[in-house]
Amino acid sequence: MAPPPLATIADLEARLGRPLAADELPFAAAALADASALVRTYGLPWSNPATAPDVAISITLAAAERRVRNPEGYRMEMEGNYQYQLPASAPTGMALTKEEIALLAQLSGRSGIASVAIHRPVRVDDTWYAQVAGDSERIPWGAPGDPGAPR
Repeated sequence: MAPPPLATIADLEARLGRPLAADELPFAAAALADASALVRTYGLPWSNPATAPDVAISITLAAAERRVRNPEGYRMEMEGNYQYQLPASAPTGMALTKEEIALLAQLSGRSGIASVAIHRPVRVDDTWYAQVAGDSERIPWGAPGDPGAPR
């Protein structure tokens, strides 16, 4: 069973600035469930909406609002002399924006590559040394069993 949506119909109505009609409620509930699933995919599972970060809830509501306001994902409409066009960069439909995905990655701790220091044990004995060509100095080559060490 899927966890509950991260936001409520009442939250979505507040975003829209109007109450939803009875025939819009199933569509809005589906939009909230879909948006929550996307947010959880890019963020963390957040099975309890009460413990989800405010940013995750805001992103859920933004995606659901886009879906409810523009269910077909149109970028332009025209009728007679009237024409309305969204910028090409404006998000449409249910997809999350790059910025929203980056925020969710940051919230979840998956925001990039991190380096971790690896400490190799120091060996005092059993070390192999290699002669440097043209020099009298020898450099450590490794101990038996180390990758690349002589056998």
